[in-house]
Amino acid sequence: MKVKEILSLSLILFIFWLGLTASLEPQELIVGAVISLFAAYFSTQVLLGRGMSWGEGFPPTFRGVLFTFYYFPIYLWYEIKAHLQVIYIILHPRLPMKPGIVKVPTDLDSNYRITGLANSITMTPGTLTVDIDEEEALLYIHWIEVEARDPYEIREALAVPFEKYLRRIHE
Repeated sequence: MKVKEILSLSLILFIFWLGLTASLEPQELIVGAVISLFAAYFSTQVLLGRGMSWGEGFPPTFRGVLFTFYYFPIYLWYEIKAHLQVIYIILHPRLPMKPGIVKVPTDLDSNYRITGLANSITMTPGTLTVDIDEEEALLYIHWIEVEARDPYEIREALAVPFEKYLRRIHE
């Protein structure tokens, strides 16, 4: 296990901690730093200690970590939009849902990037990554409001906003 990998992952986790807590209180910073280091130590060991090949992009470079700052507001914007869509469906008297499982092709080229995309989609309300076909570079997503059937139109709606930033974070 390399110190560089632990510190890179810890820095990413700490950035997200800052974004989620929105606090610069000293005790919050200390707790965030300790938890980030602790989580990074055990996560890195589990993810990389068993011979898994994450491909290019892990650990991210310093420039990649800076792109995390650009990714977070974009992710937050899509998170808010998805929440509003789900709230609309719930409050609508006829529950206008069209759920289904859709195929989403991706051109991301490493397990680390694809995992980031799958997690970003899953954490957005109304979507859930069900399976990943690594050979075909496809994600199978359960979508609460299927708006299209063409995989490339679906990709534009669900994956492209995240892909371009994930590619830059992990270059």
